[in-house]
Formats: sequence, structure tokens, C-alpha cells
Amino acid sequence: MTLKTVPLSALCPGKDNPRRHIDKDAIAGLAESIKTDGVLQNLVVERNGDGTFRVISGSRRLLALKLLKRQGVIDGDYKVPVEIRKLGDGDALRIATIENVQRSDLEPIDEAEAFAKMLQTGASIDDVSAKTGLSGQTIRRRLALADLCDEVKEAVENGEVPLGIAEAMTLGTHDQQRSLLKDLQNGAEFDRDAIRDMLCEQKPSAAIAIFPLEQYTGTYTRDLFADEETTYFDDVEQFFALQKQAVEALAEKARKKAAFIEVLNCYSVPWWQYRDAEKGEKGGVVINLHPTGPVEMRRGLVRHEVKEEVVEATREIPEAPKERPEVSAGLVRYAALHKSIALQAALLQNPRKAKEVAAVSLLLGLLPSKRLSIDVHPCVTAWDESANKPKALASISAELSRLSRLLGIEFDARARVSNPNGLADTAVAVYQAVRGLSDDDLDRLSTVVVLLSFGQSSVDALDTGESLFNRVAADLGLGMRDWWLPDAEFLALLRRDQLESVAIESGASLRMGKLKSYGKKELVDMLAKYFARTADPAATLDEHDQKGRCWQPGAMCFPAGPPAHR
Repeated sequence: MTLKTVPLSALCPGKDNPRRHIDKDAIAGLAESIKTDGVLQNLVVERNGDGTFRVISGSRRLLALKLLKRQGVIDGDYKVPVEIRKLGDGDALRIATIENVQRSDLEPIDEAEAFAKMLQTGASIDDVSAKTGLSGQTIRRRLALADLCDEVKEAVENGEVPLGIAEAMTLGTHDQQRSLLKDLQNGAEFDRDAIRDMLCEQKPSAAIAIFPLEQYTGTYTRDLFADEETTYFDDVEQFFALQKQAVEALAEKARKKAAFIEVLNCYSVPWWQYRDAEKGEKGGVVINLHPTGPVEMRRGLVRHEVKEEVVEATREIPEAPKERPEVSAGLVRYAALHKSIALQAALLQNPRKAKEVAAVSLLLGLLPSKRLSIDVHPCVTAWDESANKPKALASISAELSRLSRLLGIEFDARARVSNPNGLADTAVAVYQAVRGLSDDDLDRLSTVVVLLSFGQSSVDALDTGESLFNRVAADLGLGMRDWWLPDAEFLALLRRDQLESVAIESGASLRMGKLKSYGKKELVDMLAKYFARTADPAATLDEHDQKGRCWQPGAMCFPAGPPAHR
């Protein structure tokens, strides 16, 4: 390392400067500072071999000096303090990147591409983290931006697309990114979550199939205009089996000539780990089957010298969703509570079936290690603090109030019994009240008290089997739409792709137009209004709206279906 001064005319801009976007106002401000106080920090340079020096660190100071020269403030002989270094391969980029990152001067896209170049020459994520002070997670998030299509990168650089939106867009293929960018530029209002939902959870459409459609034997669901982009495969499992077969056929064909074949199944391929083969180089092929179905394929690629640990750490982008159940825990509990209170109300309308269930419950109380007790099911008390109570709960509450009046005992929906008249022994007090009931009312009381404990055995799991709960509901022919409405609370528990399917299956999409133009909250609100209107007995409905009146999700069936809707 050597410290000296060199004339401004001997300085050349660096080849590996990670900064691509210059703030002209900031350069002008820096020039004014240099005019007043001079260059306060040495530029880092390396010799070119022809008497000139290439700037490694200090590109903004060089631009400011050149601006002063153009203004006539200084000339080419102006002495610039420099630190001369002898650098190895990749050192120039590393030093320039670290200086810029530590000063928080680089734009996210510039950072992304600079980090990618460092890793392409054998650096590790820990190396980059240690030298820049950024966490490994932040570095991986930036690397994902390096694989955005050029159009989106430019939009981010120009401030048209916020960073959070851009990070969500990394989940899509380049074609999907371009389509989203076009929608955004045309005025669509997508937030980060809406884009994530759209790219991660949409059903596969006919437009992305790479196999002959006649191979598919299942049914389709069609949106408003029924073109390929809005024609969805109902049998998703069969679609992916056929798509995978087609990918394997492409790979097998490419193996005959390619240097290597990589078949991936990820949201975003780390394309920065590859370069185009040069003339005379034998290139490889990368094929990616996106988790939502689209296929990307690139030929003529050569791998950069990226460490295996980096390949593993960046195999999937940070935005990629973690595996989650088809039906959320909130929806499972919601369905269990609503179905349980509805079945209790339906049993009240069928005295014989109610007595059968009460008898079974009492007999089960005689099993070994059991002691007869009445534990009120959570469905009876779940809506104590809610203003929006289910229709079925009103039926249960009305019957409890009637029996309470007959007994002369305060008897509420929690099955709490007060001691009438202040008698010392509650049991004696209740006995006296019961003695005054008619035979029919006595039967009714005995049955209702037991029914308060009856419902889905666990409210935290879908009841998909041959349970007593499901058998009784089947015997009654219970349909949840007689007791329940798909309201905003229910709809908010669904993912965006599920909401789109609900709109199509229920007939609502015919009145909503292009579904992808709506945010999730808008979909929830519009569907809630649609179901409320179609449930109105006085409403005049066409054949499509009739679907809305009877549509019922799988979670609300007896037994429950695994999907959130069907």
C-alpha cells in the first residue's frame, strides 16, 4: 500500500463499480464540499500499467472532481490524494461494494448484483456478512432481487415499484413478474400480501400446461371469459403429475447434448449462479417446475464458481412460503363451533333423535373410568362476547329460556343453575322445581341438558371420519346453509386463491369481472355481500345466483372435506 498524490487526469473510473445510479444533486453537493475543503479522504486506486490509475473506492469523489473540472474550478493537474493497492481477482469489486454498503449509498438492486458477483467468485455469505455488516438474511433477500426480470429491476430503480412489492414479485417467473408490473402500471392496487397470495396460491391454469391438454381427464373450472388463463384444472394432483412427466421428457431429451441438466422445483431460480456459455463452451440446461405449475427452461448455461454452501443457502428465496395446511387452524375451529351449535339446534327440532343422542351420551358415562358429568360444549359459549351470534345459538337460547321459566330457576346458555328461594341445598331446590314439570317438559329438559354437551369432539381438528357427530348429522340430513351464512368472518379465514375459487364456484365471479384485480379485503367484502343477498328468501335469483344460495365449503360438511371449499 502506497500513499501519494496523482493528477486528476491520471485517474480512470473503476471497472467493477457496483453503483449504477448516481444522484446528480448529491455529486454537486460533494463538489461544493471539495471546492471548500479539498479531498478529505484518499481514493483507493490500482495501477493500470500505462501511468494511469483505476479508482477502486471513491467513484463519487472522482465524479465530483470531474464536475469541478468541467466548471473550470480545477484543471487536470489538480493533485488528488490516493492510496495505491495491488489487488487480486475480485478484490476491486469487494472493496467497492463494502465501501458503498457501509455508507448506505447503494440502491437495493445494485447491492443485489454486487453481492451476486462477490459470491460468483467463491465468497461465502458469511464472508459478505462479515465485511458489510449485513445479516445473512438481508444478503439472501438482496440476492433474490438479482433474479428479477430487467423490467421490474428498472421499475424499482425508478421508484415505480416499492422494495416490499419487488421482494414479493421474486416468487414469480419472469413472465408473471412482467404481467404484474403491467397491471401495476395500469393502476392495479396490489399490496405485498396480495402479490404473495397471487403467486403462491393460485390454481394451475390451462395456459401454463406444457403437456397436451387431451392427456388430462379431469374437469375444469372456468372464470368469466373462459380463456386459457382463466380455465383452471380441478384435479390439481393430476395436473402436476402430467406437468412433471412433461418436464422429465424435456430433461431426458436435453441430456443427450447438454453439459449438465438441473431440474428444480422452486419459486425463484437463482439465475445469478449461472452465466451464458461463451463461444466454444458446452453449456448446460436448467429446468424449473414452479410450485404453482409454470415451467421455465434455459439452455446454454455455465455455473459460476459458487460455493456449495452458498448454493444450499440460496436454494429457495426468503419470500418463499413455508408449508402450511390447506385449512387454517382458525378455519378448523370456526367450522367445528358453527357445525356443533347447528347440530344441537337441529336435534331440538327432532325430539326422537335428540332422545337417542341423550341416551347414548348417558350410556357412555357408564364406561369404566368414566363418571357422569355434563361439560357444556364450547359452541354454546363461543359467542358470548360477539354481537354477531349464529342463528342456531338463538334457537338453543330460546329453548333454555323457556325451560328456565317453567322451572322458576335461572338457567342460562352456560347451563348455570341458580339456587331458587335461597334454599340451603341446591339439589333439593332443583328437585322441587323439576317435580312441577309435565311429562313432556321433563323429557325435554332431560334431553336438552345432555345435548348441551354434544358436538364435534375436538374443535381444533377437522372431523373427516365416521364419528358419532357426523353420523347423527347425516341421519338428520343436516345442511349447514339452513343455519349458517358464508360471512366476512369465515371468508377472511381463506387464502386468496381459495377466495377466487369460491367466487367462481358460487357464481359470484360473473358479477365481479377480473378477480385478480381485487385485493383480498375487497374479495372478502364483495363475497360477503353476495352471499347475504343470495340468502335473502325474498331475492329474485338467476341460475348463477342460485349457486350462491346453496354453496357450502368442504369444512362445513359432515364429514368435513380437507379443502377449505368444494
